[in-house]
Amino acid sequence: MFRSSLRSLGSLFDNSPRYTATQLGLEDPLETHPEDVPGVLLRIRPYKENQGIVDGAGLLQSVHDVTTNFRGKNTSDYHSFEVWFDEGKIKFYMHAATEAAADKFRRRVGNNYANSEVFPVDHGHAFPCIGPDEYVAGAWLEMEKLPYYPIRQHNSEGFETDPYGEITSEMLTLDESTVVTQAIFRPAKRSWTDGDRFKHNSVDELAHALRQGTSTGWLNPRTRPASEKDKRAAKTIEQQRSKQAFHVNIRVLAASSDQDEAEARARGVAGMFRKYYNAITEQGLDDTPVWHRRRGKRAARLRRFLERMSDREWIDRDMIMTVDELAGVAHIPNAEIETPKIDWRYTQRGDRIPADSERYDGKSSPDDSSVDDRQTGVLDEAVDRFQRPEQNKEDADGS
Repeated sequence: MFRSSLRSLGSLFDNSPRYTATQLGLEDPLETHPEDVPGVLLRIRPYKENQGIVDGAGLLQSVHDVTTNFRGKNTSDYHSFEVWFDEGKIKFYMHAATEAAADKFRRRVGNNYANSEVFPVDHGHAFPCIGPDEYVAGAWLEMEKLPYYPIRQHNSEGFETDPYGEITSEMLTLDESTVVTQAIFRPAKRSWTDGDRFKHNSVDELAHALRQGTSTGWLNPRTRPASEKDKRAAKTIEQQRSKQAFHVNIRVLAASSDQDEAEARARGVAGMFRKYYNAITEQGLDDTPVWHRRRGKRAARLRRFLERMSDREWIDRDMIMTVDELAGVAHIPNAEIETPKIDWRYTQRGDRIPADSERYDGKSSPDDSSVDDRQTGVLDEAVDRFQRPEQNKEDADGS
């Protein structure tokens, strides 16, 4: 009894964020339809034979279009890449801020991920539906250090397997539950490594400081000479200079009628992003749960968090990633990951459609087609689009 009272007293004053799944006080299911969200939501059904992260870097590089106003302020649009576990399947989506951006994404996905399907979601849900009886948990992903320190990326030492294998495996949950990872990105200007307008806090300053060693001690300070690790980190940071990069938000959401399951999935998926830790720069991604010790305020924060995700709302978190870094976090996977229940496409572009295959007639949602791990349902609209000769020519020209 005494120990229980101490724990209760301790929890009252403990304000450290934690994963506490909470019902949001909804009277009706929280639904988001395509017409409710500005821009265009694109569904992607990847073909297994692709280069995964490498192709993802090519896709991001091709859509790195920075626009500025007359004062030089970045006015570029925000887009998102999302992975959903919804209705028992792992699915992939991109949200484009405009019709023009959506058209470019469709072409670029076709160029970089041959034989994959990409089509607009123009009916049904533009975000997984959350029911009144469901418990919700969520988290932000943050960089542990300044963005000049890169996270682990596909072309760096120690990157052997696609972290998506473990992230998507951790997303698997009860069929009636939901897990979403969302990366919202906006092109950064080439000057992102220059520091402020007086050239303070730049990549060059940081690299120089690392080579000068570290000041230690307080009463009797002294300088510790730079270690080999410091020198390697300085070199790695210098390589960030003027690279193409994106401002980034990363969110994780889990919802389930089982409170423990929602908490476990949110905590587990967010924790898997620690796989991007870079031992040389000591940079990694850390998770911050959406939390408040008072239940009412916690529910309000989680509901706002959910609404921001469904609206694809951008919030500046001082988080910047280069093309290669973001490609590791936001890409279409390939056969390297063996997670079950992924909504793969199994036929190549131009293949004959089997006579007994299910067809999409434009009246039912693509989500309703019965595609399991061994059999594909063919979506007529997407297949027709990819098989039109003039569209293929347009893709080949890269326009």
